[in-house]
Amino acid sequence: MIHFLKEKWYYAAAALALLLVLVLVSRYMKKRKEKKEQYQKILKDQALSESLKNSRSRKNVFSQGSQAEPLKMEEAAAQKKETAAGGRVIVQLSVMGAKSDSYMLNPEDHVLLGSREGMNDIVLPGEDVAPRQCDIFLCQGQVYVRSLDPGYPVILQRKRLKTIVGEQAVKLLTGDELRVGASHIVVSLMDYKGKLR
Repeated sequence: MIHFLKEKWYYAAAALALLLVLVLVSRYMKKRKEKKEQYQKILKDQALSESLKNSRSRKNVFSQGSQAEPLKMEEAAAQKKETAAGGRVIVQLSVMGAKSDSYMLNPEDHVLLGSREGMNDIVLPGEDVAPRQCDIFLCQGQVYVRSLDPGYPVILQRKRLKTIVGEQAVKLLTGDELRVGASHIVVSLMDYKGKLR
């Protein structure tokens, strides 16, 4: 065996070189994949930020008298069809607390929640609610929520998990519950036919 290795040492060296090349190539591919994932994440964050920036400039978002009206249960079916033409996502918010009502809203128009009348779609009473607390909006076919005032927490509860919503938007799902001050808000997402998503 030793005699074979002395005469054919170049086979062992070639095998070692090939192994080294394979290790280097796999490391390079792993780093490249990580960079690609980081780049895609940055692009998604930039697209979301740009969407937020552009949609904030809409005139109707902060217009006076744009407060949402509570949903009357007998008008629910008609309201869904009127607001939800063309396959849009409709958000139903069931508010429980000092003020209990149910609202059917279009997230494309940004749904604003807070304590000050005239600048929010849904007014939530209480000293522990910011004048403009949070924003529920549609971005790339998904519904998100983000806090507008870091001094007043918005808590998202999904089944047993709880998280504090900050300025970074968080995706909403049917069944999620938002806690804003003393109010609990149950979220339901529907298609234009009224089917839960």
